[in-house]
Amino acid sequence: MNINIPVMRIAAILALTAASASAFAQSAEYRRGYDDGYAAGLRDARGDRGPHRGWPRVFIEDAEYGAHGAACDARRAVRAEIERNHGNVLAGNQLCGDPAHGQPKRLRIVYRCGDSEAVRVIARENETLQLSCRH
Repeated sequence: MNINIPVMRIAAILALTAASASAFAQSAEYRRGYDDGYAAGLRDARGDRGPHRGWPRVFIEDAEYGAHGAACDARRAVRAEIERNHGNVLAGNQLCGDPAHGQPKRLRIVYRCGDSEAVRVIARENETLQLSCRH
């Protein structure tokens, strides 16, 4: 009787189980980042419509980061970016996690300056937008 065949089968099963667990952990990490960003956006969505220090005339009406139905509310992060970077916003996963792992994403922002008409701007992932109230 050859004992090596059952041992090899067990080793193969263990290797597949370890690979599967690793892929699941990676997937769970991306999902957790997405969920955290989404929850933060929902919590702060109502508080991001008034004037703030530094850029008092810019009102972020909507900001969404993602791709093909997998997006997160990025209003709070966009507000922080424009205050920190004088109106510049980098479209990237730092806004609210990675809502669409492995897919190219876009940042869509609708903003207005004071009582002016709303402006819609779009940037691809890793591009920078400059929000401005100058006409």
